[in-house]
Amino acid sequence: MDRRTRLTVYYVVLVVGVLSGFVVLYNYGMATWEGRPQPLYRSIEAVVQTVTTVGYGGDAPWSSPQMNYLVSLMSLSGLVLIFAALPVLVVPLFEDAFTSSAPTSVRDVDEHVVLCDYGPREEVLIDELTERGVEYVVVDADRESANDLYTAGYTVMFGDPESDAALRRARLEHADTLIANVDDETNPSVLLSARAVSPDVRTVSLADDPDTADYHRYAGADHVLSPKQILGEQLAAKAVGTFDPEATEAVEIDEHFDIAEFPLQSGSELIGQTIDESDVTERTGAAVIGVWVRGTFRSPPPLDTRFDARSVLVATGGEAELDRLKEMTRSEGRRRRGDVVIAGMGVVGRAVTAALSNDRYQYTTIDLAAGSTVDVVGDATERPVLREAGIDDAGTVVLALSDDTTAIFATFVIRELNPRIEIIAQANEHENVSKLYRAGADYVLSLSAVNGRMLASIVLGEEILSSGTQLKLVRTTVPGAVGDSLADADIRNRTGCTVVAAERAGSVVTNPGASFVIEPGDELVVAGTDENISRFQTEFV
Repeated sequence: MDRRTRLTVYYVVLVVGVLSGFVVLYNYGMATWEGRPQPLYRSIEAVVQTVTTVGYGGDAPWSSPQMNYLVSLMSLSGLVLIFAALPVLVVPLFEDAFTSSAPTSVRDVDEHVVLCDYGPREEVLIDELTERGVEYVVVDADRESANDLYTAGYTVMFGDPESDAALRRARLEHADTLIANVDDETNPSVLLSARAVSPDVRTVSLADDPDTADYHRYAGADHVLSPKQILGEQLAAKAVGTFDPEATEAVEIDEHFDIAEFPLQSGSELIGQTIDESDVTERTGAAVIGVWVRGTFRSPPPLDTRFDARSVLVATGGEAELDRLKEMTRSEGRRRRGDVVIAGMGVVGRAVTAALSNDRYQYTTIDLAAGSTVDVVGDATERPVLREAGIDDAGTVVLALSDDTTAIFATFVIRELNPRIEIIAQANEHENVSKLYRAGADYVLSLSAVNGRMLASIVLGEEILSSGTQLKLVRTTVPGAVGDSLADADIRNRTGCTVVAAERAGSVVTNPGASFVIEPGDELVVAGTDENISRFQTEFV
């Protein structure tokens, strides 16, 4: 029982008690002090008239002083009760009347996605669903949060996702997918309720801790995703790639054609040159299809784009070609093993250390709490702590912190202590990616983007090739452009996306030219930001 309900109950009990006491006294007084006995209902009428200040009934005037005192007391009590009702009943009623409240059920939705809880992860997925015209319902157990979402225009209902009744009110029996993303302990309970309400609904559960994934499967999850684990592995791959060109991580389009991202390291020979001046394509054979500049993706990059230490190249080509490009992006001073500092030993940090351990790289860990895997206990934003971890001589630091504000501040401090260090960072919220770049990070990967892509690949049936990169790659048919050449479709100008390959009858055409005509059954491999890919899907798919 919440505070408002308790106050209402207390007020009602008080009113009933006071009125009952006055009725008994009034009935007794009329018989004893006034000598005018009357039925109890007449006394009830007189008391109600007096307390509500609408009149004094047909009994007035009274001759005895006792009855006059009693009636005066009843009148004053009536005023007190009326004023007491204002904050308890009247004001809340007006507030409710003028405040948008989330409903407790939904109607007229079918084949929708039921999202149990809401956060930055769901925000990316909701954007994807909205772009495709797929309906969704957020089930939020927090009244205030649900009201805020409802006011902001989201399809949301107030209810406990662990409740069978709430899931029925969300029309789970008519839904396509349920996504459980409350927490690792609550999600299995949500899944059990979902199975009880709709045994055939597709269920997806998110497990922050990969060790709990089996329990989600036991509870009936069709898919269990661990985005933090994947994010940690991707960050570790970037850290390893700093020292080992053979460890360049690429998305394989076919046996002889890959696409990869290359952060420019301080000291790279490309820094300060434009694309035209560097002759990257002629010297390596790799085609640069885009450049990230402090969180902004430009594709195709203008030839006068000047590389700096925060640039990230996106290129396509064969393995040997991409290796040659990787060599050009690296600093001579970092071509050695070891010297990795990892700040934050949560799920992401542990995944980074596990990946580095498998590749036998040396590293030093920092965390606020002591533990068997923590080398330096302290705040990663403090200079003495960072120096104790060897930041002055390290080649790479991985910021796997749970708070983006702390990560941004730590980036400033680390960049001051070691201007040449490679800073690879986790962004918990997508909008903070650009802030981390501006603070001085070399490579930033968004947890919410990774999570949203993984969910979209399941819910929407998309083949997303790059859940763990800044760039989104999808392989899809394009019914909206069949019969058009790439020049006529004008995909790049209309959506900001780049067609990097086309698959036709089992063979792959890499970097198709403007004259390439899209035929029925062709699958295009398209690269772009999440927003641009959503625009592409809307325009052509």
